[in-house]
Amino acid sequence: MKIKYILIALALLFSTRLSAQQDSLHPNDELQETLFDILENQTENLDVEETADYGDELEELWQTDQININDLSPEVAFNILHLTDYQYYQLLSYIELYGELVSEYELAAIAGFDQNLAERLSKKVKIEPKKRGRNRAATFFRQSQHTLLLRYRQVPEHQSGYHREGGSGYLGNPMRLNWKYTMTSGDHFAMALAGEKDAGEQWFRGTQKQGFDHYAWYINVKNIGVLKNLVIGNYTLSFGQGMIMGGRSMGVKGGGAGQIRRFPGLVRATSPMNESSCMHGVAATIGNSQYTGTLFYSHNFLDGKIGSDSLGAAVFEGSLTSTGYHRTEKEVAQRNTNRNRLFGGHFQMKRRIFELGVTGCHMQFVIPVARGAELYQKYRFCGKGVSNAGANYKIILHKTILFGEAAVSILQQRTGVGVLQGGVFDLDPRSKLAVLLRYYSRDFTSLYGSSFHTNSSCNSEVGAYVAADFVLGRKAELSLNADIYHFLWLKYQVTQPTVGYDCSARITVNLNRYLTLNFRYHYAKKEQNLPQNEHHPFADGNDMHKFRLTLKATPSGLLTLQTEVDYLLSVSAEKSISQGFLLFQDLGLKIERWNLSLNGRIALFATDSYAERLYAYEHDLYQTFTINSYYGKGVRYYLMVGYQYSFIKIQARFSQTFFDDRHTISSSLAEIKGNTKSEIALQMIFHIR
Repeated sequence: MKIKYILIALALLFSTRLSAQQDSLHPNDELQETLFDILENQTENLDVEETADYGDELEELWQTDQININDLSPEVAFNILHLTDYQYYQLLSYIELYGELVSEYELAAIAGFDQNLAERLSKKVKIEPKKRGRNRAATFFRQSQHTLLLRYRQVPEHQSGYHREGGSGYLGNPMRLNWKYTMTSGDHFAMALAGEKDAGEQWFRGTQKQGFDHYAWYINVKNIGVLKNLVIGNYTLSFGQGMIMGGRSMGVKGGGAGQIRRFPGLVRATSPMNESSCMHGVAATIGNSQYTGTLFYSHNFLDGKIGSDSLGAAVFEGSLTSTGYHRTEKEVAQRNTNRNRLFGGHFQMKRRIFELGVTGCHMQFVIPVARGAELYQKYRFCGKGVSNAGANYKIILHKTILFGEAAVSILQQRTGVGVLQGGVFDLDPRSKLAVLLRYYSRDFTSLYGSSFHTNSSCNSEVGAYVAADFVLGRKAELSLNADIYHFLWLKYQVTQPTVGYDCSARITVNLNRYLTLNFRYHYAKKEQNLPQNEHHPFADGNDMHKFRLTLKATPSGLLTLQTEVDYLLSVSAEKSISQGFLLFQDLGLKIERWNLSLNGRIALFATDSYAERLYAYEHDLYQTFTINSYYGKGVRYYLMVGYQYSFIKIQARFSQTFFDDRHTISSSLAEIKGNTKSEIALQMIFHIR
């Protein structure tokens, strides 16, 4: 029952701080839209089996309201403000030469900046001195900020798994509960503790007597002398272009010429409210502004079945990407049946126009991972361990940036190679070009790698990607990109190496200061099997054409309207046609006088099958990122209300989908009898300082 004492202590802490200053818990809306656009492009490129959950990865960027231009990180500069490397370099040079900016009018005086860019940035940034100084013990708690987040979600319809027969079914109730407490003190100290209970899991009883099924925590000390960062607990690692270690949120196709490369953050403390693939252990970065070294150690538990090989030795037959579900007796029995240990280091030399890094790590499993039985799984990871080593670089040559990474993996006497090389070229103030080449051999294995790729993992792939951005006058922008790739080995239901194409074009037109039009065309071609043809099972596969038209109106600071139409046309190798259609209307209302916000949507959708599904971002609870897939035929709507009073913010959301083409939804234990599925979500955030 230790968790009860923790919650009581948190309640006492908050009860003594009720004189807190009111603080906005929502980031800048324009920054949100930019970030959501990037991640939505990434979600659409996931395989069918994959799921997208970016809530934890967005945690730092979500905290951003207006950005201090004098304390601007590369990740925010490139991905959120859309600065080029040349512009970011000139901004740092200006601050070094003349000191920190004191007025937004100075922006236009920086080389590479013009009046239009300065006006755009003035809406998103603030001019403040960079925070300096040390936290003293006497002022530690006075400078600290505390946030407590409580979240509840539930599907109100009855699901078959909650009606246990013969000992099968879910052990717990249908509530999903999350909570997170975070404390920060200046720029030097932070700590967090989070917990989660998935729907169907028990809570404070049975198999979960310790309370929540998942806990995450960290203690983070930063910027004290040569100690740049020390994390004990949960953390993520990001080095170079992510070939050995990297997050998933940036460096994707479709996001523009400036968004094809990663911006490594080295070590980042995190306390995810779900069982994500972050590390658990200790990591430390020491050094100065030019040289840094990072050492890390982590151990993680995995769920899965323990079997035996042909010699009778134990092998692990589970997945390396755990769902974190422990809802049934089978899932509970397979919990934490294996463990891996990861250790390694990274060294980085950094200059204003040049950067070089080297990385090495080794991962070891307690129980060897079994080899997949299918031929297409021949080059997937198996065995007891894998070692990786690599080097990355970045160099700025006037208005051109070159970057890349090369890595090797050693797995059971097999050596794999991965190479990535890219460049971003500012052709002139109105156009930008980016090129990225990649090669991952069939034997290349990187379990925590997530560099630029199209395959489900960074291996067995060769590809070339090109993107270009153009400014078409004062009111229009055009973005183009194309990717051609070749898979070097088989895939699921694909019996030989294949070639694919992927390209898109997007134009954005500001019709006036209140009305914006966005049109996007996306084409993709993937080869696949034709199972009905026994003699020639392989063919050219499908041609997919996707069209999106979005009209956004902001007639006042009070009201936001958005209308979107999506249409998908899929033509198979046998010339059969499948279609998908989505139409939705969004409404956003923000009454600052009452601290009240309202977001809603009604959507009509019709697709011939799941293969023609269409994606769309939905407004959700704070620090929650939701991209919903629409498939089948039906209507969906949601309504979300938010209210803030002093140090507390309350949000409530209700969503519901009506299907016209089915009488049951989902299958197995998640099956719902009927054609309606709903979700209720409530959240409270206490923010005091």
